[in-house]
Amino acid sequence: MQRKWPKTMLISGVTSAVLIYQMATATEAPSQGLAVLQYFLLACALIGLMGAIAMLAAGK
Repeated sequence: MQRKWPKTMLISGVTSAVLIYQMATATEAPSQGLAVLQYFLLACALIGLMGAIAMLAAGK
């Protein structure tokens, strides 16, 4: 199952980059609910990226 970790890293990395770009270049402040959702999705993407890197490094 080692083939799925590079794909997971790629998807998580792209998702994190897009979310960070969108939040950094927003022209107006989002509503509180949307901001919470964006930060939650960013946290999940970063946790997935770190987990995939750890699993790839462990060779699992």
